[in-house]
Amino acid sequence: MKIILIIFKLHLQIIYFFIKLFTKQRNRVFLLSRQTNKPSINYELLAEYIEKEDDNIDVKISCLRVSEGLNKLLHSSKKNLLKQLPLLFKELGNCLKYYFTLYKQMYYIATSKVVITDGYNVLISCLKHKKHTCIIQMWHALAAIKKFGYQSIGLKDGMNPKTAKILNMHANYDYVLSGSDAMNKPFSEAFNTDIEKVLSIGTPYIDYLLNIKETKKDVYESIPKLDKKKPIILYSPTFRKDGRDAIQKVIDNINREKYNLVVTLHELDAQKIDSSKYKDIIINPKISYPILLKNADYVITDYSALMIEAAILKTKILLYVYDYEQYEKENGLNVNLFDELPGYTSKDIKDLVKVIEKNSYDEKVLLNFRKKFITNLSKDSTKKIYELIKGELK
Repeated sequence: MKIILIIFKLHLQIIYFFIKLFTKQRNRVFLLSRQTNKPSINYELLAEYIEKEDDNIDVKISCLRVSEGLNKLLHSSKKNLLKQLPLLFKELGNCLKYYFTLYKQMYYIATSKVVITDGYNVLISCLKHKKHTCIIQMWHALAAIKKFGYQSIGLKDGMNPKTAKILNMHANYDYVLSGSDAMNKPFSEAFNTDIEKVLSIGTPYIDYLLNIKETKKDVYESIPKLDKKKPIILYSPTFRKDGRDAIQKVIDNINREKYNLVVTLHELDAQKIDSSKYKDIIINPKISYPILLKNADYVITDYSALMIEAAILKTKILLYVYDYEQYEKENGLNVNLFDELPGYTSKDIKDLVKVIEKNSYDEKVLLNFRKKFITNLSKDSTKKIYELIKGELK
């Protein structure tokens, strides 16, 4: 696998050299992603704002999600290529589709003055770009609750060290956008970049969350099975690749005669719930998640950055961290959750249910958490990013 990656990187560098040679930079902003197959809310709002403010700026977007199988290949620590061949052949179609998309993306990178990505991108990190190209990392999550990037190299869910070195993981960024001053250091470490390059101006997604107008009435209309007389408890755990979970414990301990239980899970976890047995549980409803999150009375999660989204929306957060020590050892954490949400972080679901039953949630704890982990709540993150882009275009 190592040899294949080296050859792959080298041939991209050769192709890109000639693309740069025969193209000129334009007054263009290029947004690219391998996180999703369609533009994220961040990208949609930013593109819309730029086009509204200055129609002389050309905005291009290219999004193609890297399949789970291909990610698994990149994260694999197996040295024997023969053992990886079955998965490689299985992913051949996805690999080819992604490969040919790289040509279009290289062209747009070479002809843009500002390039924005929302995760690791092989073209951004492995290629030598034109002198006046500005590259901005607008990470897809608002915070780094759990460690990632350079922080987690060699850990269970982190990148293989040799692969990270070959693929120049997280290189060439001029700026990294953070959601808070508290996250600047973890982002600096994760992206292996100077902390001075990390700007805690937030992302358009923060503006979007602060502007949500939909109410519980809209949620009830979207999910008719909800009982309007019951509070809504939303359970959204982090997906664990090893299959461990505590879904059944949550289901068993929440009284559905008193509460609406809505569960949003990764599709592999969702299969573990027998929908015929639990007809009173709403699983992965077809409603915009931020709208659901805003109108939930409580959200139960663990290490997910969605706790930051919940804090923005002032939704009461409960953290069920049943595998805290194991998770910290295998994945690493940047935040001591017991310190940041005292009284509302527990390894035992029964402790959290008591908080709900007693209706004893101290919102000052939530507001302190909100103040610490979201620096810019002025609904102008999109504007600030535009101003940063505008300065680089000049």
